[in-house]
This record gives sequence, structure tokens and C-alpha cells, in this order.
Amino acid sequence: IHLCIASPQSDLYSAETMASSSLSSLLIKADERVSSLSSCSSRRHSGRFAGVCGPTRRSAALNTICCTLSNNVASSSSSSSSSSSIEGDYYEFCNHACYYESKGDRERARVHVVFLHGFGTGTFHYRKQLETLGGRIDDDDDDDDDDDDDGSMMMCAWSMDICGQGKSWPRKKEDIAEFEYSMDTWAKQVEFFVREIVLRGARKEDKPTKVVLAGNSLGGKLALYVSATCDDAVDGIMLLNATPFWGFLKKRIGFLNKENDVLVRLTQPYWDTFRSKENVRRLLNMVYADETKIEESLIDDIIEPTENEFAIRAFISTFTSPKASKMSYDEMLETIRDRNESLRVGLVYGREDPWVVPLWGQRLKRVIKNATYYELSPVGHCPNDEAPEAVNIVIESLVRDWFFNDSDDDAFKASSVPLPKSIQGVSIELVDGSPRNAFEKMDYWKDQFFVRKTNIKSDA
Repeated sequence: IHLCIASPQSDLYSAETMASSSLSSLLIKADERVSSLSSCSSRRHSGRFAGVCGPTRRSAALNTICCTLSNNVASSSSSSSSSSSIEGDYYEFCNHACYYESKGDRERARVHVVFLHGFGTGTFHYRKQLETLGGRIDDDDDDDDDDDDDGSMMMCAWSMDICGQGKSWPRKKEDIAEFEYSMDTWAKQVEFFVREIVLRGARKEDKPTKVVLAGNSLGGKLALYVSATCDDAVDGIMLLNATPFWGFLKKRIGFLNKENDVLVRLTQPYWDTFRSKENVRRLLNMVYADETKIEESLIDDIIEPTENEFAIRAFISTFTSPKASKMSYDEMLETIRDRNESLRVGLVYGREDPWVVPLWGQRLKRVIKNATYYELSPVGHCPNDEAPEAVNIVIESLVRDWFFNDSDDDAFKASSVPLPKSIQGVSIELVDGSPRNAFEKMDYWKDQFFVRKTNIKSDA
């Protein structure tokens, strides 16, 4: 059941909300002792998400209390939905208490942008986006408290921790016995979050709500996967150096699982080295073009979740889980390409990324020809954190072009100006996908040869 727990970070954290949050915590603890603990958040989803979470049952009395509490807290904090601060809350998915943050008016916003993080990070990696993008996108003063505004120019920004990352963890070991930390599970979690958290209570009259998934690295591939398999839930995607790879096994190998205590003990020395402060800093130095952009707080935020008692088992499950079962990476691209204008696609890639090199952005652009592709330089694998000013201005520009061109506000139309060529020392270049160096040309020729060969076979 979705429990709306108000965040102490909110400026409007009232005594009523505090009391409701305390009662909510007590109910959660009591709920753990109920033998029929629900596997997912709501009975009506037991069929849709049964493949991941299993059957759903809960006592009627506790269900009623939780629903009433949720409504009361939502009501008491409604005035903070347009607060200028970032709000943090939890919801339940498959016996995991899952954390998310948001900024902006959830009910009046016309566009909701949901940020999906990469492996080893969390909601904290997108705070520079939430701080800037949540609110009226045509108001430089971020004043979104005008009661006469119908919300048509407003955007709500969200970021969510996927299960086994950030602050999203199970309550006890038994809760993860049949749980897989994998692409399939995370895709179902993202779909659940969009439908039940983001869109619940969103505007339905006048102009419909639009949802955009924006993902970096692993989060980018998740955005591709969800948008390719849930075409009625997503209206646009923004890929920030999206990884084309995740998972190398077609199916799980029996003894390679998180329940294998011997494997856990064997993995422990490597795990301790992998999550050490020195190694985290070394990995960040590899993928950031400008090492001065790596803050000590970022390193601490990355290490903190690894202290969770279930972290090593989630790590093992993540790297021994199978590939996405419904389609390959290329099939995701082809499915999105075939949706044409019904799904908007934006690419914002750091050119100096040593892992997801520009070749991958070029290849994606050649498949999805209507995608808008920007390259930022000098920027590495995490443009959202390394060059937030450039990323934010590109995202805002794309949202304007995609969803606000039908605005009746002349002042708004007049404010839609071309992007600057650079900002804060970072260049912003619109590219068309044409190969520019020897490696990109070789990849382009290989693709052209494969297309011709496929066409010859189909004609025969």
C-alpha cells in the first residue's frame, strides 16, 4: 500500500504531518508482523506484477487504516506540493521500501520528467536537475505559487531509487528470497512508479499530462526498455550516455545467486575493495572529464548504500542476473523508431565518455532518425552531474519544443530562443549522426553493409 510519509526536509513540515508520519512508521512495523504481508502495494496490481512480486494479501483492517492515513497525509501536505524545496517520500514495491524525490506541483504540472540513475548511484545524482527543473519552466524566478496559473506551463521533476540501490531496500532477508535485481524487475518498478506515484492525482482535464523518462547509463537503458514495452505510459525519453549493455547471461546459472552463502563469503573481499573510498574515487576519475567536478559528498553518497545489510546480495544478484527478457537493445531501438512521432527522443551525451563513447550515440541517432542529439564537451559519462547547467537547459528546451508549441501564451512562445553554443565552459553541439572519425566511419559502413545484406535476403 502506498504510504505517503512527509519528508522532514520540507519547509512546511507541520505537527500534523509529523504525527501522521510517526503513526505511519508504527503501522509499517506492525505490518511486518502480519503473516499475510502484501508482496506489492495494492491488491488491484496482483495480476499485473505477479511475475515479480508474487501474490498479494493483507488484512482488511490494516488496509483501511493505511488508506485513511495516506489520504490524511496527502491532504495535510497538499500545500507543499508546489514547495520550492525537494521533497522525499517512500512507497512500497515487492516488499521493498522504495525512495524517491520530487520538486514541482504534482497536480497542476503538465509535464513530469522522471530521472533514472545509473548503477551505484541514486536520487542524489539528480538533485541538480530537480532544483532547477521543478516548477514553471518559463519563469526564471522559479515562482510557481501563482494561484491564477492553471499549471499549463509547469513541470514536475522526479528521481527514484531502483531496488537494491540508494535508499530502496527490503526490510528483512526473507523479502528478497525470490526477488531478482535485474532489468526486468527494475523495468516493472519504473512502470509501477509512473502509473501509481507520478500519474496518480495528475491533471486529467484540459491538456493531458505528459511523462518523460530521462536516464543516465543503466538508467538510460531502463528508459529505453520501459518506453519500448509500455507505450501507453511514456511520451518521451531523454538518454544521457545510455549504456547499450546490461546483463550477459541468457538465463541465471543455478549456483550464481544471492542466496548462496558460500558465494557471498567468497565475494566479500572483492566487494569491500570495490566499495572503498579509494576505488570509488578512482572510478569517478576515469569517467568524469573534469575531476574537479567530483565532490566528496558524491563519494560519500555512493558509499553509504553499500553499508546496507542486503547490499552485497543485491550486488551479486545484479551481476548474475539475465539480460532483459522481452527484447534486445537493438529491438528496443527499432520498436521506439517505429513509434515515430508518438514518442519524442532526445540524446544528451558527454563526448569524452570513455565507456559509452560517441559512437554509441551516433549509432542510436542513425536508427531513430527523428531523435534530437546534443553532444556536450568536455564532459564524461555523467553529464547530469558534471555539466548540470548544460543538461538542464537542453532538457528544458526539448520539453518546450515537444509539448508546449501549442501554447496560447505569446510571451512564452517569444521566450523559446535557440540554445547557447556553450554554458559554464561546456560546449553544446547539435549533431546529425554522421560519422566524424575512423572508428565511427567503420561502424557506419558495417551498419550499411548489414542493412544491404538484410534487404537482399528479404528480396530473395
